[in-house]
Amino acid sequence: MKRTFNALAGFLFFVAFLPYIWAILQGQTQPSPVSWAIWATVDTLVLIAMKKERVASGQITGAVAGAWVITILALFYGAATMGTIEWVSILGAAAGIALWQWTGNAVLAIICSCIALLVGAIPTFANAWANPAQEDPIAWSIWLASCVFALLAVRKWTVADTLQPLTFTAIEATMVTLVVVKPLF
Repeated sequence: MKRTFNALAGFLFFVAFLPYIWAILQGQTQPSPVSWAIWATVDTLVLIAMKKERVASGQITGAVAGAWVITILALFYGAATMGTIEWVSILGAAAGIALWQWTGNAVLAIICSCIALLVGAIPTFANAWANPAQEDPIAWSIWLASCVFALLAVRKWTVADTLQPLTFTAIEATMVTLVVVKPLF
């Protein structure tokens, strides 16, 4: 059953990118190539570290695939921005790589990268708070559903196994609250 949940988590996470891809192609949004390259790279680092620990999940695989598709589209349809959050995310990912190389402990890369993902989500939270209609509630709801399946697929409740799906759940639940729940009130 956990394999099924794992596959569903990965499939749903990738599928949730489709509305965003459509919005990019329709000119409704202009993603930042810098931000997306950072997120794709950080997600890739998490995937590599999780593979090293033999705990890679379908969800992180779907996230990496989707983030790189958006990154490529952002190069053609996006607007470049580079702010403090992007620099903090880069430093977080770099710290994860450095600690992993220095200690040989891939879990440190997972921890640093997940912190970088949380920090990198702050501008998205702020934008969703101020402009919830600019975010796609269907995409965020599908991403949250992916998180439920990813958590159900966890084999062992270790840092290596759980930090990535817990981090994604925190981000997606916050966004669903901001773009689905908040507008109702």
